[in-house]
Parts: sequence; structure tokens; C-alpha cells
Amino acid sequence: MIRTLYQDKYNPKKTWEVTSISHGFYLKQFICGKQFGRGLKTSREYLRSVGILDMQILIREEVK
Repeated sequence: MIRTLYQDKYNPKKTWEVTSISHGFYLKQFICGKQFGRGLKTSREYLRSVGILDMQILIREEVK
């Protein structure tokens, strides 16, 4: 699995964590380093429509 952190372009305190899982992606939202919500299983089309894939990448790493 690959975990990628994206910096929100409208709120510098907000980051989005996208983890690739089988048959999709898992999306988490962090504000000031704290997770908000439970997370969401989603697709690449949804990530593109929301604009997350166009944001600046902070970290990309492989997780086990």
C-alpha cells in the first residue's frame, strides 16, 4: 500500500491522507495534525472530482 499526504490548497492547516487499498483508496482528513471523521473508502474518479489529486504532495511512502 502507498500512503500519500496532500496539502489542502485553501487551508494550510488541513492535510488529506490517501492510502491505496485493493479496489480503491481510503481517504482521511487531518486538521492541525488531528484526524476528523472516520475516513472514507473511495475511487480515483471521486478524488479527481474533489480536486485532491491536483493538490501539492507532501509525503509519499510505502506502508505495510
